[in-house]
Amino acid sequence: EAAGIRGIAYCGAIKEMEAQKLMSDVEKVAGTSSGAIMALAVSLGYSGAEIENLIGNTNFKKFNDGKFLFVGGISRVKKYFGWYKGKKLEKWLAEMIEHKTGNADITFDQLHQKGFKDLYVTGTCLNKQRPVIFSYESYPNMKVRDAVRISTAIPLYFEAVFMDSSGNVLTHPKEKQGLDVMVDGGFLENFPIHIFDIKRTDSNTIGFRIDPDAQIKNDRENQILADMPTNNLKEYMLAFYNIVIENLNRQQLTKADWQRTVSIGDGNISPKIRKLSKEEVNTLIENGKNAVKNYLN
Repeated sequence: EAAGIRGIAYCGAIKEMEAQKLMSDVEKVAGTSSGAIMALAVSLGYSGAEIENLIGNTNFKKFNDGKFLFVGGISRVKKYFGWYKGKKLEKWLAEMIEHKTGNADITFDQLHQKGFKDLYVTGTCLNKQRPVIFSYESYPNMKVRDAVRISTAIPLYFEAVFMDSSGNVLTHPKEKQGLDVMVDGGFLENFPIHIFDIKRTDSNTIGFRIDPDAQIKNDRENQILADMPTNNLKEYMLAFYNIVIENLNRQQLTKADWQRTVSIGDGNISPKIRKLSKEEVNTLIENGKNAVKNYLN
């Protein structure tokens, strides 16, 4: 599941999976938005400790790029539907991929042929109003970094990604006609637990999501949304975003889905893009470890 900056909690889950000797059995990984970054890392063979070091030492605010921040931001929103360019994020993803594969531009098919864990990433096609799943099966010649960049393209925050029917990305196209406008996969596939189901629920799939403790308690009992405070504009916006995204994505979840889901507590930490404190990092990682332990027990 997408979880914003709190996604480092998945490092704890991965570490516990490693301790339980379960990671070697993983054949395919899927993710959305920040979850797509984590899925990419697992696909490439990064260990839990390596991911913790990579994510924990990255100041994600540096990805807020673009010249003439205010005037330029307004111009970028009008032309390319995002305040920040997203180029620094794309460069970071390329370096992450190159470190393990030797090729920053590796495609899904090449990743598959080289024997890495198969990666599936979700995006949202605004003009066609539907989710899109990127993998070696659907877009074999697409660059992996382009797919992950799409999945993390928070609308109006980062520029949208313009893509042709083959998965080729065009930077700042003068003519957008005929191109797909791609953004964050979290809108329609925030928790893509069904991605490996063919004709029936695949019990070998395990999903990971991050939620407040109150929501995790509700999910165990009745799967309704937990109350959220709305005492100021910030809380109002969080509550508004939560009800929109959760209602778009929760309706399809079944009892069997919840039984194959590891729910990780968010430690009351905001998903806002920033550099986490050491204490916040440790809290999220421990929550990830404990969630896996509880699930396996």
